[in-house]
Amino acid sequence: MYRIVYYGDKRLQAENTAVEKIDGKIKSIVKKMTKCMFSTNGIGLAAPQVGINSRIVVIDTSFGESRDKVVALFNPEIIEYSPETIVMEEGCLSFPGLYIEVERSAKVKVRAMTLDGREIEFEGTDYFARVLQHEIDHINGTVMVDRMDPLKRMEISKQLAEIRAKAEIV
Repeated sequence: MYRIVYYGDKRLQAENTAVEKIDGKIKSIVKKMTKCMFSTNGIGLAAPQVGINSRIVVIDTSFGESRDKVVALFNPEIIEYSPETIVMEEGCLSFPGLYIEVERSAKVKVRAMTLDGREIEFEGTDYFARVLQHEIDHINGTVMVDRMDPLKRMEISKQLAEIRAKAEIV
């Protein structure tokens, strides 16, 4: 099974390659990512969080309730953000024990490829919009603390240093 990559590991902010075709290797990655997400009680996981620099995300759309509604998205991109935003506390598997306030759009429109190779566009609202933005940030090399005010980030610098110390720096 995959291990979660912690803040401080360069793979979290590296460039991620697009998925060109859905084959057995990609399906295996998705299966292992999903297993890892569930075993760590996550509701979303991006490939860089398990050390794979590809544009792949998996999301539990039951948000931890039934764990039987997982969507895999390849090369997802947000093509439209609503002007309305919501500030809410977020956590991240790559930042164990850290929860911070993050402002995100209340609604987004996303374009992505599905597990069966189809290109789709769909809207996410409320909590689903937040999870989409968080995971797509990961494949764009952005982590949640990058969205913080610099002064607030300084306030948690000790926690960040503790997480970085646990990271397997690659």
